[in-house]
Amino acid sequence: MQDEKWQQLVEAAEKHFKNASLTHEDLIMDTQDGPVKQGTQDILIFENPSGKFKLVRENRHVVLEKKEMYSHRAGQSAQTQYKFSETEFSHKLKVYKEDGFDEWDEITLDKLGL
Repeated sequence: MQDEKWQQLVEAAEKHFKNASLTHEDLIMDTQDGPVKQGTQDILIFENPSGKFKLVRENRHVVLEKKEMYSHRAGQSAQTQYKFSETEFSHKLKVYKEDGFDEWDEITLDKLGL
């Protein structure tokens, strides 16, 4: 989802739904070298007559290059090195519905029957 479309969605949610709130968080992944920041995520939470919903937009740098480093020595493991773009981002949107108190169930196309 492009930045302009995301901003339009946020503005529409704040205008039409109750208790709309937008937060930004770092996207942290655990690796063998420890926790690493992989990008950011924007979280939009709002309520409508169907319930409470959460939209999560993950923003990650585009992978330009992937190198596999192998060692033929015993006891050595393989390593993967990535080269990321500094200016280009990929975006992924996930939709969740509240299922109980502070428990979120992801809505997928399979659950919608599509």
